[in-house]
Amino acid sequence: MTRVRDPIHDYIDLTSVEVKLVDTPAYQRLRWIKQLGPTNLVYPGANHTRHEHCMGTCHVVGKMADSAGLNSDEKQLARVAGLLHDLGHTAFSHLGDEIEGLEDHAIRTTKIISETYISDILSDEGIDSNEINQIILGNHNLGPLVSGDLDGDRLDYLVRDAHYTGVSAGVDMGRLIATMTISDSNLVIKENGLPAVESLLTTRATMYPTVYFHPFVRGAELMLARATNHAIECNKISINEFIIFTDHKLLSELEKAGGLSQEIIRNFEKRNIVKRAVSITKEQAESSGLDKSKRSEYEDSIASKLGIPSSEIYVDIPPFSVLPGLKAKILKNNGEIVLARNLSRLVSGLYEAQFDHWRCRVYGPSNLREELKKVSEAVLGI
Repeated sequence: MTRVRDPIHDYIDLTSVEVKLVDTPAYQRLRWIKQLGPTNLVYPGANHTRHEHCMGTCHVVGKMADSAGLNSDEKQLARVAGLLHDLGHTAFSHLGDEIEGLEDHAIRTTKIISETYISDILSDEGIDSNEINQIILGNHNLGPLVSGDLDGDRLDYLVRDAHYTGVSAGVDMGRLIATMTISDSNLVIKENGLPAVESLLTTRATMYPTVYFHPFVRGAELMLARATNHAIECNKISINEFIIFTDHKLLSELEKAGGLSQEIIRNFEKRNIVKRAVSITKEQAESSGLDKSKRSEYEDSIASKLGIPSSEIYVDIPPFSVLPGLKAKILKNNGEIVLARNLSRLVSGLYEAQFDHWRCRVYGPSNLREELKKVSEAVLGI
C-alpha cells in the first residue's frame, strides 16, 4: 500500500496496481487539467485537478464496496474503474462537451484504457480491461458504484468542489456510504440513510447555479470553446491533438493559432470575459420555441442586427436534463425499493424545482449590453 495525503479524505491508500496506473503518462496528464475548468476566474481556490479527484473517487468507491459487502476482487475492479474513469477528459475538463464532432469523454476513456500501456498493466494483474470499461460505461453490475446516481465520482467531486470553491457543503458522506448497499443491480440507500441523501441533494442543488453554471464561468467556457472550434476548423490544431492537450498546452496552441482564436485567448487570459446581456427562464425558452440546433442562426441574426461579427455573440442553451442524484433509490425497511423523491417531500421539492435556476443566456461585448439585450429578446421571441 502507498499512502497519499488528501485534504478531503485525510489519507488515501493505493494498492500496487493502482500506483502503477497512476504513474502512467495517461494518468499523469490529469495533474494538469483543472477539475472545474475556468471556474478559478470566479473562485480563486478552484485550482484542484482531475488527478486528485480520480484518486478520491477510487477511495470513495472502495468505501462503498465495503459497505455493499463486495469481495476483494470486486472491490479492486470497482476501485480501478473509479481511478481511471476520467482519463478521457480534455483540457479544461468539460470543454470537450462544447467541441463539435467530439465523442463523449467516457468513450475516450475506454479507448485510452484499451489502447495504451494501461491495458498491459491490468492484464499483468489479472484484471480484464474490457470489464473496467464496462463498469465505467455503466454496463456492469458494479457500474452503479462509478456511473450511477449516487456514485463515488459524484460523492467525491461534490465535496471536493465545495471545499475548493469555499461553498458550504452539508454532506454526511460517512452516513451515506454506511447505509449503501446493492440490491437487484441497483445501488440503493437504506431507509435510515434518507436524511444523508437529502443533505447531499440540497448541497448539489446549491452548487449547480452558484458554481457549475455560474454565468461568468459559462461565458469563459463559451470563449474557450469558440477559440478551440475555430482553430480546429482552420486546421491549426487537430481533434487528435486537442484530446491529449493539458490546460496550458491548449492555451499555448490557441495563442500560436493566431486570428480569432488568438484574440479570444488573449482576452480570456486578461479575464476580459464576454458579458451576459440576457437571461431566459425555462418557461420563456419553451414558450418561444428555442432550439439548440439553431444556436448559430440566432448568433448570426443578433450580430447582423447589431452590425458586428457573429463571433462576438454567444448564445448558450443548456440541456433540459435531470440533475444527477434526483433518481436516487431508497431500500425501505420492508424490502421495497422506491425513488427517494417518493419518500421525501424535500427530495420531491428539489426534483420539482430543479429547473428553477436553468437559464439560456446571450453574451456579447460589454459596450453593447443594453442594445444586445433588446435585439436578443426580439430575435429569440422573448
